[in-house]
Amino acid sequence: MLIPVAEVKINPGRRTANPEHIQELAKSIAEIGLLNPITVDHRNVLIAGLHRLEAAKLLDWPEIECTVSSLEGLQAELAEIDENFIRSDLSPIEYGNLLLRRKSIYESLYPESRNGGDRKSEKIRNAKCVSDSTKSFVADTAEKLGVNPSTVRRQIQTAAGLKTRIRIAAAHRAAFQQRLSPTTEINFAP
Repeated sequence: MLIPVAEVKINPGRRTANPEHIQELAKSIAEIGLLNPITVDHRNVLIAGLHRLEAAKLLDWPEIECTVSSLEGLQAELAEIDENFIRSDLSPIEYGNLLLRRKSIYESLYPESRNGGDRKSEKIRNAKCVSDSTKSFVADTAEKLGVNPSTVRRQIQTAAGLKTRIRIAAAHRAAFQQRLSPTTEINFAP
């Protein structure tokens, strides 16, 4: 199905496209065509294919081939995150943020997949667990990424710890800047 390029909406907060990758992709698309359509929801919100969309814009295409998905809301965002995981140019911070967001979404969609609760009572030990049919976040993510579950657990711990350290560093920086006089200028760049 063709859709006008101008009608494709991009969610705020989405990763920015890499200009070099867009240039390379535009060159390839100009030579051999668009091999994989973009994916949008029924409101034309982009789920997958930001670089392909930007390459089409660079080529001044009025329309682009797309697949319309029935996914919406958190399901669509989860699909978008999974699409981004296969990209090789994610920074460790971007990867960690996506992993933490994926965990949050997955556990919102499948609350029964979370650990915890009453696991000791006779009633619970003998009952069929609702989550028996739902994979845990770690198991689902490990399968999608093709890694060991222990790798996902370690990456989640690292991302959560890094996020905390970044917040602390930002708070220290803000406090330090408040103590400076308004005319003092400090460059925090490495």
